[in-house]
Amino acid sequence: MSVPPAPFTGPPTDPSAATGPFARLKRNIARDIETAGGRHDEPEIYDGEPGDPGLAGGPGSMSWEINGDLASVVVGGTGAILMEVLHPSVMHGVFTQSSYRTDPLRRARSTLGYVLRTTFGSTPGATRVIESVKRIHSRIEGTRPDGVAYRALDPELIAWVHTSIPWAVMSAYERYRRPLSIEEKDRYLREQAVIGRMGGADQVPESVAELDDYVERMRPQMAFNEQTRSFLGFLAGTEDVVVGRRERLDRWVAIRASMSLMPEWARRLTGTWQPELVQRLWLRPSDRLKASAIRWAYAELPCKRMALARANGVGSGAQLRARRPRATASAAMPTPISAPVAGSGTTS
Repeated sequence: MSVPPAPFTGPPTDPSAATGPFARLKRNIARDIETAGGRHDEPEIYDGEPGDPGLAGGPGSMSWEINGDLASVVVGGTGAILMEVLHPSVMHGVFTQSSYRTDPLRRARSTLGYVLRTTFGSTPGATRVIESVKRIHSRIEGTRPDGVAYRALDPELIAWVHTSIPWAVMSAYERYRRPLSIEEKDRYLREQAVIGRMGGADQVPESVAELDDYVERMRPQMAFNEQTRSFLGFLAGTEDVVVGRRERLDRWVAIRASMSLMPEWARRLTGTWQPELVQRLWLRPSDRLKASAIRWAYAELPCKRMALARANGVGSGAQLRARRPRATASAAMPTPISAPVAGSGTTS
């Protein structure tokens, strides 16, 4: 029997919440999260027919558990997107036909939104999101500097971009939330594979064993070229828009901490490899603290609460949304590397 969601107790950004330095800090973190990644409470996406579980399995699924942990999506995000762009065709599409330089926060919102909408959206709403991304991809094609032609709707490219996301997010969840059994990981990958195939992917891993085999098959195609170097420089704050020394250090740590979730060969290829001692004493504690802060400040995603109401048939997600006051704009604009840049499969 489905259990109704807990009574609404107010969002983390509720201005009527308790006062004091910790309460203000909590609200500021929540505001920064919403400013960078968006709010994701659109009724046309998350409301729907009562009882509709959506595409990824609904309440009780591994997708709702793992992707509903915003901290894991944020922490794994940079690693996911760097794995995506190690494919030279993906990198060329992002480098030449994307707005990441001029509007990085827009990309952060759209990339996080793809993960959340396809996981928690109603079946029609999530399907519309996928079809919209496919329409964007249908206009993207080109020729790499090495003369290889590509198109964004190539099933192999869609599969690589898709796979990079649940791979990184699952790894972050296991490291910073709780251990996952092989059976739980297999369930998660099977649930996410539905979304990958709907997006146009061909061979999508549905188990840990298949993921390992798939990555090894794709590994020879990966490369770190001049475009990848420039993209990484942008993320690090050393190219295009150069940031201050303190922020460069923060980004240096964030990039390497997220990439520490990925295989050693990928870290060495991207120049983000660090000795185990550095990972254990610096990188992992940094991301563990980040994950804890996000969970403390933003305990439940609005879209997940709306999806629970829809799936359990106990109320309108729009009503829950209407009862949640919006966060006021934060004075401090978060940096792109701190934003949940998880990769959506879109280069827009």
